Amino acid sequence: MKHSKKIKLVLDLLKDEVKGDTKSALKKITKDYTMTWVYKSKDGLFPTEKVKSENDIKDIYNIKRRKYEIKNIAEGKDVVMIEMIESYPDPKTKKVFKTPLVIVLEFKNGKVRTGRHYCDPRISFMNLSKREISKIYKNNNEKRIIIK
Repeated sequence: MKHSKKIKLVLDLLKDEVKGDTKSALKKITKDYTMTWVYKSKDGLFPTEKVKSENDIKDIYNIKRRKYEIKNIAEGKDVVMIEMIESYPDPKTKKVFKTPLVIVLEFKNGKVRTGRHYCDPRISFMNLSKREISKIYKNNNEKRIIIK
């Protein structure tokens, strides 16, 4: 399947994250990149992370055996939206957590400038089964793109 430059860049950025390749990831984002989580956390409403160096993303990129199962991708002029299931093991218990989420990434000058991460953090650590996840995709449970 052929993808646009923006979608290819986003898929490569997700691959960088899975591999833990912070250097490559930083080449795909702008110097003023931010990611906002669209929920309420213990730190407040809509926590936002600014990424200016490898140090800012090393904790996120350090998660081993992460996997993304991408269900849908949509794009507009300067935006890519991805619906996916993120899976990652708890380092202590080895339980695999699966989080359904949507990420919206906005572009500037061919790089990702900002993102919004939509999920329900209350279910992010519930160890959802494949059967439970399949309820989300009643009419479309096929795997589209797997990044691991």
